[in-house]
Amino acid sequence: MSHQYSGAESGPSTRKLENAEPERIPDGLAAELSAHQAASGRMREFFPDVPVVLDGEAVEDLERMNAELVQPLFMTRLVYDSSLALGAFTNREAMLAEARRMHAQADERSLASALEAICTQPPDSLPTQVCFFEDINEGGDVKCVDAGLGYPDLSKVHRGFLGTQDWNFVISSLSQCRFDVSLFDLLQWHGDEFFQPKGCNTPDLGRFRWNDLAVSIANWGT
Repeated sequence: MSHQYSGAESGPSTRKLENAEPERIPDGLAAELSAHQAASGRMREFFPDVPVVLDGEAVEDLERMNAELVQPLFMTRLVYDSSLALGAFTNREAMLAEARRMHAQADERSLASALEAICTQPPDSLPTQVCFFEDINEGGDVKCVDAGLGYPDLSKVHRGFLGTQDWNFVISSLSQCRFDVSLFDLLQWHGDEFFQPKGCNTPDLGRFRWNDLAVSIANWGT
C-alpha cells in the first residue's frame, strides 16, 4: 500500500491539481542518460529486501556502498546464484546489456520463477501500453501510458475517484508490456532508474525498495 507523500494535508484535499497529459519521450533521452551518468547525483540510500549486485559483484556492505556512490544507479532485476537479486550498474549500457542477455539465454519458465514475475518472450502479443498501480500485485488505483510516452512529473497526474490525489511516490507494481519501461526517482526522467525489460511485469516493487518512490515514468516504445 502506498503512503501519502511528504507535505500532504490530512483529510479531504482542496488543492487543484493540473491533470497532465503524457508527453512524448524526447529524442536522445536514452543516449543522454548513458552519456551523462553523474549529472543529477543520487537522492537516497537504498536497502532492498534482495541481494544487490553492483557492476557484476555481490555487495556485502550496503551502508558503505550507499556512502561511497554519488552518481545515479541504473537498476534492474537479476538472477544471481539462482535467486532474485537487484542489479545496480554505474553504466546504463552495461545494465541494458545484462538485462537483455539474461532474458535471451534463460528458459522462460525458470526465469519467471526466479524473478518472481510473469514473463512472456517474445513479447509481441502483449499490450503496447504499460499500466502502473498504487498497490502491489496490480491492485488499487491504476494509470496506463502508451508506447513512446511518459510522465516527467507524476505530481501533476490525477489519481483517485475525485482526482484530488496524484501519482508522485505512489507506484507499487507494473503490468507486463511489449516494450521496455523505466521508473525514475527524479523529475524529467533522471536520477536513479529502475528498468523493467519488455515482456515482464513487476508485481512488487517493494522487494527492491522501489515502491512509493517513482517521480517520473517512461514507456520507451522499443
